[in-house]
Amino acid sequence: MSRILNRTLSRRTMLTGSAAGVLVASLASMPAACRGKIYPGTTINGIDVSGGTGDVARTQLLDAFSDFERHAITFRFGSQTWSYGLADLGFAIEYDVMIDRALDNGRADGLITRYESLLMGTDALDVPFMLTGNDEQLTAVLGDIASSIDTAPRNAFLRVEEGVVTIVDDEMGTQLDIESAVAATSIAVQQGRQSLVDLTVNDVSPDLSAAELANAKDSAVRLASEPIVFTFEGLDYPIDAPTLQQALRVVSEQEVRIDVSQLAPRLDAIAAAIYRAPYNVMLGWDSGLYVVSDHIDGVEVDRASLEQSLLALAESSDRSAELPVTPVKAEARSDNFEELGIDDYLSTGSSSFAGSSVSRAENVRAAARNISFHLVEPGGTFSFNDLLGAISVENGFVEGTVIDGDFAATDIGGGVCQVSTTVFRAAARAGFQFEEWHPHTWRLAFYEADGSPPGFDGAIYQPNFEWEYAMDLRFTNPLDSWLLLQVLIDGETVAAHFYGRPNGWNVTFGEPQLSEPSPVPEPVERVNERRAPGERVQVQYAQTGVTVQLPRTVTAADGSIISDGFFVSEYQAIPDVWEVGPSN
Repeated sequence: MSRILNRTLSRRTMLTGSAAGVLVASLASMPAACRGKIYPGTTINGIDVSGGTGDVARTQLLDAFSDFERHAITFRFGSQTWSYGLADLGFAIEYDVMIDRALDNGRADGLITRYESLLMGTDALDVPFMLTGNDEQLTAVLGDIASSIDTAPRNAFLRVEEGVVTIVDDEMGTQLDIESAVAATSIAVQQGRQSLVDLTVNDVSPDLSAAELANAKDSAVRLASEPIVFTFEGLDYPIDAPTLQQALRVVSEQEVRIDVSQLAPRLDAIAAAIYRAPYNVMLGWDSGLYVVSDHIDGVEVDRASLEQSLLALAESSDRSAELPVTPVKAEARSDNFEELGIDDYLSTGSSSFAGSSVSRAENVRAAARNISFHLVEPGGTFSFNDLLGAISVENGFVEGTVIDGDFAATDIGGGVCQVSTTVFRAAARAGFQFEEWHPHTWRLAFYEADGSPPGFDGAIYQPNFEWEYAMDLRFTNPLDSWLLLQVLIDGETVAAHFYGRPNGWNVTFGEPQLSEPSPVPEPVERVNERRAPGERVQVQYAQTGVTVQLPRTVTAADGSIISDGFFVSEYQAIPDVWEVGPSN
């Protein structure tokens, strides 16, 4: 029996030896078959790459990760999404490193170990997915996304609408949590497949809350809650609360101020109400200057001080103060009239009002009195109407005959043109150049009674109604001194004299040139309700019309011509006019 066992053992030994020989032969051939290829059992991120070369494995991997490379991550926030490729996010797959590790599998130890791993399959390996990343690039991408997500916090602020101050509530803002998004993205891409990353935001608090503005609102309301009152010479000049409220303006989110520019209409009205113009000294000439009446300084609002005071009062519980004013000094004064340069006589004009009615003569005297002794500064404008003042009963004028269109009429101040004509003659003889001058509508005998030529008169008119237009006598003082006008009456002759610093001009007049007379219109009959029924009185006598050109030449001291032209007067023809009483 023991032999059988031995025989048996010997046969087993032989069989074993025979199998081992076959295995050894197989094992000897396996390394040669895997030369340059990845050993069996090797995967990369679960992708079987065994048995292939590195190039084959690369092709497998590129194909497996192609979609991932193009669309690696989709970010989502609410209904918004943003998709990016792997490279867009700063990541790159380490293909070479993963393939090298796969090729190294089973080749790192000795030959026996390598045979054992091949035979026993003990060296299976899954190479993990490997990539590199650039956090700066990823952060920049997320920063771009943040511009669509982030909302700035809104501070509470004060608002003024129609004078009412309110607080607009603050609002929280939001900001993309980039740090969390970077971490989530880094984890997602390591899976090696397309992934969705939900973005989160952090709340951002405003710097200024509604509660913090409560005091500022109360202060703003107090600015315009009550009127501000200025006083001057016993009178009040208020700025009421509604007006102040309309001037409230927001200067910052937490400050409301009164914008004084919005109060300009009211401040202008106050300034106009208290303004008093200065009056220059009134001078006469009698072998030299003398004072007829002293100057009077004026007064005006000190606008800058008024605005400063108003703002201070708005902040104060005391809402009233004296109106800040400043004197307006007259330019020509009793204490400086000798410095005005009025050294000598310049020119004279005169006219006769002999034969005038009592009312007309009275108006001539009133006009002479009111226009006389006035001054015009160098370069200033002489305006007859301005210097004369209003033609009114208060200024000494009475009703008299005036020219009203094509007819003579009765009005306050008839006869004033006698004085304007006289002043015109003096100014013309001084060589002054006129900005405004008007001849009379008709040729009037009054202005030629003293031997003056036709066309040597000047009309003025102050309108009674808005549809009428003013006529004035205006010229600029060309002297380097002040100009003094003095008008005197001697009997029934009125004379105007100008004084100043003579400029050496020479003035000559030529003979007037008259056109052919124009025909007289048909007689006119007008009803006058103040006349008795059946009464008929002629109030105007017919006269032909004519155009008169009166030449004048003004030369300077050096002989150069300053002016060489004509005063042209187009006198209209006038009809006989009869006034009749009303019919029964």
